[in-house]
Amino acid sequence: MQRTFALAGVLSILALSGLCAQTAQRVWTLGGLEEKDADSIYLGFGVPESDDSLGSFTCAPGSGVVKIWIAETSDSLKAGDKATAIFSVGEKKSKVAGKLVANEEAGVPSFEGRLPAKDPIFAAMTSGETLNIAIGGAQRTAPLADATDKFKKFAAACAKR
Repeated sequence: MQRTFALAGVLSILALSGLCAQTAQRVWTLGGLEEKDADSIYLGFGVPESDDSLGSFTCAPGSGVVKIWIAETSDSLKAGDKATAIFSVGEKKSKVAGKLVANEEAGVPSFEGRLPAKDPIFAAMTSGETLNIAIGGAQRTAPLADATDKFKKFAAACAKR
């Protein structure tokens, strides 16, 4: 009888931990603004405190340039090659020239590129519903509904001074 209760307890804990892992969702996280002399501002979409990330935008405050990193592309693409990512929000689109870099953990290359902070796609992200990203055959999406203020603050911090 005690074994049955112990086994039931262990199975309950395992089921709950699996449920918690499944309910962890990606969110937009803005960092660097709280520091007076920050050397980098970060806006990323992923699960906090984990390696689960769609990607991120970073800039040096006032630089006017946003660096873009997308964690996973496609297994048909090769690290070291040049690539173009297409970002779209509604009807607004921007092409981002970049390169593919090795990502051994994911097993597919990551994408790195740059855009001017004044590119219209960033304004579209403050009012759109979904960010769509296409790189090679890979398609990624991120909801924008809860990120409006974060994108506005990020864009303002990155704007050329």
